[in-house]
Amino acid sequence: MRNYIFILISGLIVFSCRPKPIDLKVQPAESKLVVFTQVVPDHVMLVTLTKSFSPLSGNTEESLSSLLVSGATVKVTSNNQVYDFYELNPGVYASYSVVSFQAGQVFELTASADGQTITSTSVMLDKVTFSAITPRVEKFVADTNIFVDYSIADDPSRSNWYLINVYKKQQVGTDFTNYFSNGSNVMSKSILISDKEFNGSYSSTIELENTFHNDSIAVTLSNISEQYFNYLGFRINNGSVLNQLNVEPINYPTNIINGYGFFNTHFPDIHFYDLKDY
Repeated sequence: MRNYIFILISGLIVFSCRPKPIDLKVQPAESKLVVFTQVVPDHVMLVTLTKSFSPLSGNTEESLSSLLVSGATVKVTSNNQVYDFYELNPGVYASYSVVSFQAGQVFELTASADGQTITSTSVMLDKVTFSAITPRVEKFVADTNIFVDYSIADDPSRSNWYLINVYKKQQVGTDFTNYFSNGSNVMSKSILISDKEFNGSYSSTIELENTFHNDSIAVTLSNISEQYFNYLGFRINNGSVLNQLNVEPINYPTNIINGYGFFNTHFPDIHFYDLKDY
């Protein structure tokens, strides 16, 4: 009986010491424009506009289509020339004319939509190329392994940051960049490399998952800024770069004034491969 009374009293003491629930009212962060850009060499520049949302707003990844920003006014200025953009797909804007790119060239972006205006500046860095690259296909009875062996010759006189993207051709769908003459492409892998990790030259192998011997791929190498390198590092660590466009990126590095995302103008070295030939 004493034990029962002791347990009852202890329970009452614990219950009475519990703090009362406090109602917290946290306002969702203001929705702002989010920018994603891509240069298609000797062709056009693409600018994708979405709007951010707070996790408190109840939005989900599935509502990406509702976050694409249509009806925006987009323009890029460089060397006193203004490039106007048209809406290629909902939220995706392409330059009307071919944009010329040279190392050291400064580009200024202005985009306006829904009463908001964002601006940004980007400098085109020197183009870099693979010193060697080749796909490798290992065929087995029940499986096929796909690899890409590559090398980069680094300029030791300066710090460099590299981005490698691998795209796989698909017959349907929409992508922000279409490197193939027909069909569309999906980004299957992104790799970031800093020359602080090596000295002089760098060689490695990319293993491609969910890629088969009859697929077509494009592999790109870009010389990017340290700030964009850090931005992509956050994105890649939190999932696919493209799938993260609509997540509220408040804590990510950005070069966008009054918005989120990143305006970049890197010029990729592109290699196409039909894996049936290997």
